[in-house]
Amino acid sequence: MSQIYYVSDHHFFHELALKRSRSEYFNNTNEMNEEIIKRHNNKVDDDDHVYILGDVIICEEKDLEEKLKMTVGRLKGHLHLILGNHDYKFRDNPIFLNYFETVEESKLIRDHNKWVQLCHYPILLWYRKNKGAYHVFGHMHDDHCTKEFYIIKGEKNIFNSCVEINNFEPCTLDELIINNENFYKKH
Repeated sequence: MSQIYYVSDHHFFHELALKRSRSEYFNNTNEMNEEIIKRHNNKVDDDDHVYILGDVIICEEKDLEEKLKMTVGRLKGHLHLILGNHDYKFRDNPIFLNYFETVEESKLIRDHNKWVQLCHYPILLWYRKNKGAYHVFGHMHDDHCTKEFYIIKGEKNIFNSCVEINNFEPCTLDELIINNENFYKKH
C-alpha cells in the first residue's frame, strides 16, 4: 500500500541555506544535495506520494533543466509540489512543471481519514481546524527566534515539514507530529 509523505525546503544548490542552517551537517551543496536525495530514496517507494511544500531548487533559469535532472529527477515517488517563494519564478516553465504530477499554491488532502491543509507558508486558520484537521507547512526552516515561531508553537495540529527539523527526509504525518514535538521541546 502506498504511503503519503511530506517535506519542504530542499533548497537544492542553495549556498545561503547551507550557510544559514545546514553547515553543521554538510560541507558543501553537492554533499547536501546527495544526502537529501539518498535519504529520500531510502524511504520513499515508487508508488508513494510525496508532497513537497515548496522551495525545491534554487538556481538560474538557464541552469534549471540540468540541475533538475541532477536532483528532483532522481527522487522516487509521485511528486506533488506546493509552490514556495523560490518556486514562483519557474511556475510557468514546462521543464520545471514536468518534474511534478501536480503543482499548486495550496491543497487540501485526506491522509488516513484526516483533513490536511498544505501550504508553503504557515497559516493560522485552515479548513476544519476546530474539528481536528491538520495543517502542514514549510518556509520557516528551523528558525525558532521569531514571534511567528512562538505563535505556531502554541497552536495544535500545525506541523513544520522543513528538512532541517525532519532529519532531511520526507515524513509521514505520524513522523511529522513526533519531529515537531521534539523540536518544540528544545525551544
